[in-house]
This record gives sequence, structure tokens and C-alpha cells, in this order.
Amino acid sequence: MPAPRFDQLHRQVGPYFVALGGAGMFGANLYLYGSGGEWIAIDCGFAMQPTASGDTRISIPSLSALNKYDIKLSALLITHGHEDHIGAIPHLWRQLGCPLYTSPFTARLIRNKLAQNLDWPALHEIQPLQPIGLGAFQAEWIPVTHSIPESHAILLQVADKRIYHSGDWKLDPQPLVGELTAEKRLRTLGREGVDVLIGDSTNAPGNVASRSEAAVQNGLLDAIRPCTQRVIVTCFASNLARLHSLAEIAFDTGRYAGLLGRSLVSMHSFGRAHGYLRARPGFIGPWELGFLPRDQQLWICTGSQGEPGAALGRLAAGNHPQLTLEAGDTVVFSSRLIPGNEEALERIRNNLQRQGVYIIDDDMAPIHASGHPPQEDLRQLYGWLRPRYLLPVHGENYHQQAHMDFARNLGIGGLVPANGDLIDLSSQPCRVAELPWALQEVER
Repeated sequence: MPAPRFDQLHRQVGPYFVALGGAGMFGANLYLYGSGGEWIAIDCGFAMQPTASGDTRISIPSLSALNKYDIKLSALLITHGHEDHIGAIPHLWRQLGCPLYTSPFTARLIRNKLAQNLDWPALHEIQPLQPIGLGAFQAEWIPVTHSIPESHAILLQVADKRIYHSGDWKLDPQPLVGELTAEKRLRTLGREGVDVLIGDSTNAPGNVASRSEAAVQNGLLDAIRPCTQRVIVTCFASNLARLHSLAEIAFDTGRYAGLLGRSLVSMHSFGRAHGYLRARPGFIGPWELGFLPRDQQLWICTGSQGEPGAALGRLAAGNHPQLTLEAGDTVVFSSRLIPGNEEALERIRNNLQRQGVYIIDDDMAPIHASGHPPQEDLRQLYGWLRPRYLLPVHGENYHQQAHMDFARNLGIGGLVPANGDLIDLSSQPCRVAELPWALQEVER
């Protein structure tokens, strides 16, 4: 594939699309759109890669392509607050040198990452379903259901094209926390016409419908109610719906709930500040919880992916300063294993079992719901939007190809992009050039 020409990047209206992370891989999402020399980006996240020692390496997208071809971004648009979509911002924002646009809750998560003594570019808080002009682009944030509040797809209108960037999403009629997917707006877009959809491929190989967070709450209640000793639940810190459910379950089962792990404590604080967590009676401090009888304790902790330094890893190793597990306790994995973390998580499970701790996971009970769309969700959304073409991203090549094959069965054309592919979206999407891309390791 040839290198891009100057006129493609700086003169032709296109529009053009290029992924510098997030295509053919999980994490490090960074997607660029250009028209007539104007460029914007969507999302700026990191990737987590386990090492042989059990530690986790953090990598972010390289901006060498922007430097090499003098591409200047006029805006960075963020779909939602997960680390694989915002985690690289503290490392790259000064190089990007452009204002950032996102929702209020996600803006709070980003501000929490930035050193307060530095002069950062402007951070604008958007309102959903209210388009804003960004030079040649018009952008509209459309609410979608995901596993963190204020998740959005972004509709771009540029060069007489409508481009729907899905972000991370699922269909859930009972998400418990956060907004429902804006079905009415999506149906309207389908009637108006969507030229290209850039879509989440994470669960595209799966042919079942999504599980609701309300169903997960019931599954967790059924799993926790029979436990006779201490219960520890590990989940993703950003899943505020899960925190809401566990606070309710603690109340319903005669237990008190507490949090272990800095990211959980921070996310709980942010969720309360934005009105997303109002469960009764909430959470108490670890010091208070630790003095209660074991059968009244419900702990929620970080470390669901086997991170040795997270709360669950330290509990399994027996060196957590605030809690020591005992035989007869139960650990509940209310989470999905991210590929690549199998060995680290297996070490933790083995350590727990050696201590006489019972384990309950998603294979044993309906205690987790993915935040990404399987095929039935894809079928529903694409029936509303009726896109002409698809570019599947957010997944390894296997997931992207499964997504593309499914879309073709629905009569949707398109192609599977790789990182660095410059794709012309002016008619049927086609690769026209290749830009350099790479990941660079950073300190977390």
C-alpha cells in the first residue's frame, strides 16, 4: 500500500478515515476523520498487555503519523469514560494540542487524570442530541447504553456524508444506571440515511442477545443470599450499575457493603456527585466493615482481570492491609475476562482456592452482563440505522471479520480496516494509502 499523497491529507474533501489504534486489537482506541485538510479524532485510550511476570504493561498510540504528515487536529471527541477510550489523554493531549469535547461525567473522569498545575487545552462539555459545528464537521453525541454512564455514539456530518461512529454500546431496556439508547433518534437517522457506520466488534461472533443489568442484579442476589460467611465481589470499577445493584443486595441480605481499591472509591465518589448512585444505605468504610461479623460483610474490590497489585490480587496473596480472607468466604467474579489475562487470573483463583475460599463466576450464575453488542443487538441497531457500509473496529481481526460477515448477510457492504489504513469514504469505502502506526509503552 502506498504512502498517502499530500492532496489526500490536506486538500481533497474525502472524507477520509484512519485508525491509529483500536483496529485489529483491543484498546488504544484512536480514530481520525479528515476532509479538505481538516482533521478531528475520536477517543484516545490505552491498551493493557499482560507480561510474563504477571504485571500489566500500558501502551498508547504513537502520533508519528501526525508528525510525519503535518496533520493538525482541530478537536478530540470522546464517546465515554473507559480507559481504553480516555487513558492516553494525559500522555498525548499536549502533543495533540486541540480542544476536547465530551459529556460532563466523562469530563470529570478526564480532569481527575490531569495534573492540576499544567495548562491543558480547553475541555468542552457537550449536551447530547445537540449538534455542534467543528469546522468542516458537524458532530452530534447520541446516547447509547453501555457499562458506564454517559456513553455515546457520535454522528459526523461532513462532505455531504453521514458517518455513525458507534463507540461502545449494547441494547439494555433496564440498565439501572444511565440513559437508554436513543432509539427514536436512531430510527430518524435511518430514514435520513447513514452512509458509513464505524462499529464495535467486541461481541460480534456471539449470536445471543444482551443480558440486562436488571437480570444481573437478580443473579447476584440469588448467588449471594445463600452465602454464610464473608462475600467479596470483584467487578470493573467503572460499572456504576453494578455498584448500585450490590448496595441494594447488601441491604436486602442483611449485610453492609464496603469498597476496596482506589479506582472504585473514586468512581463511587464521581457517581454520587453526578447523581447516578443513590442506593440505600450506600457503602461504609473498610475499617468499620472489618469489625462486623463475617456474615454481615459484603466487599466490592478491584482486580477482576488478575492485576497482582489490585485489591483482589493482594487478598489472594494474603498481603492486603485492610482485609484477610478466611476459609468459607466467597469471591464472586462479576466481570468478563479480557483476552490475554487468563494466566494472571488463574494464579489468583488458585491462591483463593488454596485458602479454602469459594468461587462463583459467570459460568456458574448470571452475574455479569457485557457492555458490547452480540449479533441480535447488531441486527436491531442496523435495522434502525440501515447503513450502506460498515467499517468494523474495536476488536481483533477475528471479531472484525465476524462483524463484517454478519453485516454482509444483512445486505451491508464495507471492508475490515487495519491500523494505519487510510480509507476514502467518498463512495464505497476503499483503502487508498497506509500511514505508519505503532504503540509506545508508558508508565501508568
